[in-house]
Amino acid sequence: MQITVYGATGTFGSRLVAHLRERGHSVIAAHRGIGVDTYAGEGVTEAAEGSDVLVDCVNFMTNNRHKALDFFSRSSRSIALAAAENPGAAMVCLSIAFRPEVAKSKLLGYYQAKELQERVYRRLIPADQLLLFRSAQWFELVDTMTFNAGPVAFVPKMRVQALAADEAARMMAEAIDAGERGTIEVAGPEISDFPTIAGQIAARSSNADSAVSDGGRSERGQKIVPIPIPGPMSADGLIPESPRLSAVTVDDWLRTR
Repeated sequence: MQITVYGATGTFGSRLVAHLRERGHSVIAAHRGIGVDTYAGEGVTEAAEGSDVLVDCVNFMTNNRHKALDFFSRSSRSIALAAAENPGAAMVCLSIAFRPEVAKSKLLGYYQAKELQERVYRRLIPADQLLLFRSAQWFELVDTMTFNAGPVAFVPKMRVQALAADEAARMMAEAIDAGERGTIEVAGPEISDFPTIAGQIAARSSNADSAVSDGGRSERGQKIVPIPIPGPMSADGLIPESPRLSAVTVDDWLRTR
C-alpha cells in the first residue's frame, strides 16, 4: 500500500514510518520540512495523492486552550479535506487515551483539543474508512515534562499506563495492515506515575555514569520531586479502560535506549 504519514518526523511519526517501511509499504513522509503544513493547509492534498491510507500524527504541545483548539481543528480539517479528494482512502488519527472527565477540565486545554480533533474526523470521514488510534502516554514524554534544577527534577504526578512510543507505532502499523476501523486504545503493561518512571530513568542513567566514571566512583542520582496535579490526571483520567497491551516494561525500554 501507499501510505501518507503527516507529522512524519515527530516522536511517533518517525517510528511509524520505519515500521510501515519494514512491512513493505510505500510511505510518503509528509512534514513541514518538505512543504507540507497541515495547519496552513499547504501541500496537504498533494501529499495524499494516490495513497491508500492517510495517517494524522501531527502534534502541537501547548497548555493554552485556545491555541490547542485552533491548531487541532485546522490541522485535522485540512487532512480530512485531503482524504475527501482521495475517495476510498482510509483515515487513521493518532489520539490520546483519556476518559471524558479529562476533556471536561478547563485546565486541560490540550485534551479538549484532542477531543475536538476526534469529533472533526468522526464528522467528516465515513465510519467505514476511519480508525481512531488512542495511545496511552509514552515513556519518552517523561523527560519532556520534567523540569530540571541541578540535582533536582520536578515531575508532574500524573497516573499513567505508559508504553514505549515505538511499541505504540508498531501496534498502529499492525492495525493499518489489518485494515481495522473504529477506535483502538493501547497502553503499557503497568499502571504507574511519571515521578516513578522518572526515578527509574534517573537510576539507569546514574548506573551508566558510574560505570564510565574515573576510578569507578559512584555518581549521586538525581532527586525526583513529584508535583501534585489537581483533577482527573492524578486519578484514573489517563488510564484506558480496556486497552491492547504492550509487553515492554520501563526496564525493557531503558535497555534499548
